[in-house]
Amino acid sequence: MEFLFGALQAMAIVALSVACAVPMGGYLASAFSGKPTCLDRALDPVERAISWALGGIDGYDMDWKEYAISMILTNAILWAFSFAVLCALGMTPDLAFHTASSFTTNTDQQHYAGDTFSPLGQALVITALMFFSAATGLASAFAVIRGLKAADGKVGNFFKDAERGLVRVLLPLSVIFALILAACGVPQSFGGTLEVKAVTGAVQSIPLGPVASLEAIKMIGTNGGGYYGANSAHPYENPSPLTNVLELFFTLLIPLALPYTFGIMIGNRRQGLLLMAVMLAIFVPMSLIMMYGESSNPYLPAAVQQASGYLEGKEARFSAYESAFYLATCTYVQCGAASCSITSMMPWAVVGAMFGMMAQCVPGGIGAGLDIMLIYVLLSVFIAGLMVGRTPEFLGKKVEPAEMKLIALIIIVHPILVLTPTALTALISTAHNITLNPGARGFAEIMYEFLSASANNGSGMAGLKNTTLYFNVLSGLVMLLGRYVPLVAALAVAGSLSGKRPIEATPGTLPTDNLTFAAFLLGIIIIVGAITFLPALSLGPLAEIFALR
Repeated sequence: MEFLFGALQAMAIVALSVACAVPMGGYLASAFSGKPTCLDRALDPVERAISWALGGIDGYDMDWKEYAISMILTNAILWAFSFAVLCALGMTPDLAFHTASSFTTNTDQQHYAGDTFSPLGQALVITALMFFSAATGLASAFAVIRGLKAADGKVGNFFKDAERGLVRVLLPLSVIFALILAACGVPQSFGGTLEVKAVTGAVQSIPLGPVASLEAIKMIGTNGGGYYGANSAHPYENPSPLTNVLELFFTLLIPLALPYTFGIMIGNRRQGLLLMAVMLAIFVPMSLIMMYGESSNPYLPAAVQQASGYLEGKEARFSAYESAFYLATCTYVQCGAASCSITSMMPWAVVGAMFGMMAQCVPGGIGAGLDIMLIYVLLSVFIAGLMVGRTPEFLGKKVEPAEMKLIALIIIVHPILVLTPTALTALISTAHNITLNPGARGFAEIMYEFLSASANNGSGMAGLKNTTLYFNVLSGLVMLLGRYVPLVAALAVAGSLSGKRPIEATPGTLPTDNLTFAAFLLGIIIIVGAITFLPALSLGPLAEIFALR
C-alpha cells in the first residue's frame, strides 16, 4: 500500500510537470525566437542594457564555428575567474580545479562539504556559475534546433541566446521559486550562524546564507550542487514534503518543455510531443522500478518492519519511495541533487540511477538533454534508412557520412570517459584503499563517480574516498571533456545540416512523428546504453541484484 501511494504521488508530479511543460515550451519558443511574450514590458529594458554592455556583439547570426568558439571562450573566462576566486578563498589548487570545472560544466559534483564554504563564495562563484552553465546548455539546444531548421548555415548568436536564457527564463523562474522556498522556511540571508542546543545538550553551529536563491537555480537549472553537505536531505535546503514536491516539479519543467519547444520551432508539434513521450517512456518505468527496489531489504531479519520501505540512509520526513523518486528525477534530468544517501540505496535503485546517466537524454539536463536526444534521432533515422533501403533524412535534410562521424563521436565519447578511468581506478583501488565497501558495491562507487562526472550529473556515492588529488584532477578532466566535446560536436552536426536546403518529402521518406519511429528510437536508446555499459554494470550493481536472490 505504501508503494502504491508513493507511485501515485510520483505520477502526479510527472503529470503536473507535463501539463505545465506544454505552455512553458510555447513560452521558450517565443522567447528564443524574438516573438512577443507576456514578460516583454518588464524584461526588454534589462535585455537592452545587457546588449549595450556587450557592445553589439549579440546582434548578428553566427555559423556553428563562431558559436562554438564564443561558447568555449566565455566558459573558459568564467572558469578562470572562478578558479582564481576559489584559490583566494583558501581552496587547494586541485580542489579549486575540480570545483571550477564542476560548476562551469553544470555538473556540480562536490568534493567539499558545501556548508564549509563562505556565503560570499557561495553567491559569487557557485550560484553565479549555476546560472551561466544552465544558460549555456539552453543556448546550445536552440542553436541545434536552428541548425536542423535553417538553410543559410547560421545557428544563431551565442551571446544573445545566453542573454535570453538568463533574463527571460532562469532569473524569473528562480526569483519566483526562491520566494516560495523562503516562505517555506529555507534561509535567505548573509548573516552568521545559528546556535542550536541539541538533544544531547551540546551546542551546534549551523551556518546560514543565501540558501533559497541557490536552491532555486540548483533545481531549475538542473545543477544539483548543495549549499550544505547533505544537499537536499538537509532540512534547510528541503524542509518539508511540500518543498520536496516543488523541487521535483521545477527540476522536470524545462527539460520536459524543450521537446515541445523543438516541435513548435520546426512547425511540427507532433514531433515534439513524440520526443517527450519517448523520454517519459523510459523515465516513468525506471522511476517505478527504482521505487519498488526500495520496498525492502532481504538481508534484514524478518522481525524488522519494512512497511514504509527500506529506510536506511533516508530522511524521516520523506518515505523510502519519495527518496527513490527524487533520486530517479535528479539522475534522469542530470540534476545531481539528492535527498538521501545514494550509497545506502538497494541495487535496483543504483542500476536505475546509472541508466539515467548513461542515456543522458530521458529527459536529460537543461538544453544538453535535448541535444543528445536529437543526436539519437539522427542515429535512428540513419539506421532505419539503411535497414529499409531509404535515404536517411530528417526534416527534409539528408543525413550523410559527415554528420554520422560526428554523431559517432558523441555516442562513444561518453562510455570512453566513464569506462577508462573506472578501469584504471579499479586496478589501484585495493592498493590505495579508495573505497569504503568491498566487492561489487565498491566497484559501483568508482563507476558512479566517473559516470556522474561525464554525464554532467554531479551526484555521488559516499563510500568513495574522492577528496584526493587523483580524483580532483581526473574527475575534473572527465567533466570538462564530457561537457564540451558533445556540445561542440552537436553544434558541428547542426552546422553541417544548416547548410543543406531541405528537399520535398516523397513516398520513400521515413516519417519520424509516428509511433513506429518512436518505438524504434526507444530501442536505439536502450540498446546503445546496454551494449556500451552492460559489462561494467554486471561487475557492480547487477552482480548485487543477483546476489540478493
